[in-house]
Amino acid sequence: MGWRAAFWAVSALTVLAALATMAGVPRVEHAEEGGEDVRRDVRAFTRPRLWLALSTSTFIIGATFSAFSYFTPILTRVTGFAAGAVPPLLIAYGAATVVGNHVVGRLADRHALGVQLAGLALNVLFLTGFAVLAGLKIPAVVFMLGVGLVGVTMNPAMVTRVQRAGNAGPLVNTVHSSFITLGVIVGSSAGGMAIGHFGLRAPLWLGAALAAFGMITLLPALRTTSGIAGGSVERTTDHRPGGPGIRAQEGDACGGAAAAAPTTERSGR
Repeated sequence: MGWRAAFWAVSALTVLAALATMAGVPRVEHAEEGGEDVRRDVRAFTRPRLWLALSTSTFIIGATFSAFSYFTPILTRVTGFAAGAVPPLLIAYGAATVVGNHVVGRLADRHALGVQLAGLALNVLFLTGFAVLAGLKIPAVVFMLGVGLVGVTMNPAMVTRVQRAGNAGPLVNTVHSSFITLGVIVGSSAGGMAIGHFGLRAPLWLGAALAAFGMITLLPALRTTSGIAGGSVERTTDHRPGGPGIRAQEGDACGGAAAAAPTTERSGR
């Protein structure tokens, strides 16, 4: 089957995943959405913190795919691995993402902002280390696995932060998916252009720079979180059925502000 085998395998796995989802995920009754729901979703995009959360997701994914898209030529032509060694190395990278997803998934609900900050900082470290030591096999593999641990595995924290900055409606989630896809496009294409000008290590340096920019997009949220921890809570009404009446501006205030919101609402009545 040649090079097409990988695509057939992915297609088969996708069909199996779809069937497993249909069989295992409970059916949810479709709720009629009124005009107020649409207006609520649109109003979410007037909040600057939502745009910051969306841009952070773009930088996280862009930083990772800038490097990941060119792992094979880097590992073979810079690090010196044989072509046959690359698939097992990529499998190990995939295993690292599974571990990272498990860890981030457990922490994202209460510490979404902190997880993103730590993940981006570590990605800067791993991508920089990979760029500097790409010619040495053991360090190159260690740093590559590190990228797997903290790259796309930030997705649970990304989703949590975006939904808290906006809402959990379909419009916000769809736009978020578009920003993630934008990160893939920008990271991969810019990485390819960088190779043409600066060589095969350039995508790693570019990824580190994108991760650093991602950290910059967190600064306003970090200041807001500090204000919430000091007792400042934004009174934002959640119009969804069963939603809390008051919500912390950044839902990541170590869980404390969000937990105190119902009490604050009751005391104000």
